[in-house]
Amino acid sequence: MSELKRGGARKIDSTDTRRLPRTGAWLLYLLPLPMLLAAVIALFKNGKGLVGLGAGIAFAVIMLAATLIRRGSEIEVQAKRRKIVRRASTIPYKMLGAIVLGVGIFIGARFGSGETLFASLLLGVVASLGSVLVYGLDPARSAPDVPAVGVTSEEVLEILDEADQKIEAIEAARARIHNAELKDRLKNIVTGVRDIMRIVEEDPRDMRRARKFLRTYLDGAQRVTEGYADSHRYGEHSELEDNFRNVLTTIETVIGEQKQKLLENNLTELDVQIEVLQLQLEKEGV
Repeated sequence: MSELKRGGARKIDSTDTRRLPRTGAWLLYLLPLPMLLAAVIALFKNGKGLVGLGAGIAFAVIMLAATLIRRGSEIEVQAKRRKIVRRASTIPYKMLGAIVLGVGIFIGARFGSGETLFASLLLGVVASLGSVLVYGLDPARSAPDVPAVGVTSEEVLEILDEADQKIEAIEAARARIHNAELKDRLKNIVTGVRDIMRIVEEDPRDMRRARKFLRTYLDGAQRVTEGYADSHRYGEHSELEDNFRNVLTTIETVIGEQKQKLLENNLTELDVQIEVLQLQLEKEGV
């Protein structure tokens, strides 16, 4: 992570780090299907019981390999979601999956198809190497401390992941609100919060102040939005709508000010602003 001089402004990267390519490990589930078919056919033929058993075991083993490799690929995708290094799983799923895949191919070739021992071993090794070439190895499991913050990257990422869940809850509540103006304002609020999260990813030193914003304050914003959405189902209430509109105005203002201060690396007065907004959320009683 590059060093950043305090007091300098930063440019926000608008890329949504949640949108990453899906893993393709599901294709492995198609690989053993012919073995399943061979096992079923062998069961109906005299003297083919061992062949059917071998093909059936190979099918089950390769399905297990596909599950392991898919799990490892999903963990890798999650590890790349953010710009901060995330600790990967302590279990090398993809490596285990590659080994299990080789074993499954060996069993299928040797006992399901009657190949020679050498040919079966060769096919198993090739399958394992092919898995590694296609799906790669498991990511590193180290999670270095974030410089000048005194917390691990995992602790920073935990807070960001919690914020993601709260944003998703706000968006779900927004979908239940029919007022176009309020929906647009909530959409802008969500965008602003994601901007703040990206700022923290760029320089985790800002987590010292953003922690309270992303946990305490965002939690309050989620509750008040869900509360309004629930009440809104029972009809229009002008007083409730006015209160909610006032809260949204305060939220928009605080988000804008906090984002600017974080961009300028100005960490003063952020706690005070959050406290003021928290008091208003309680006072409005939305």
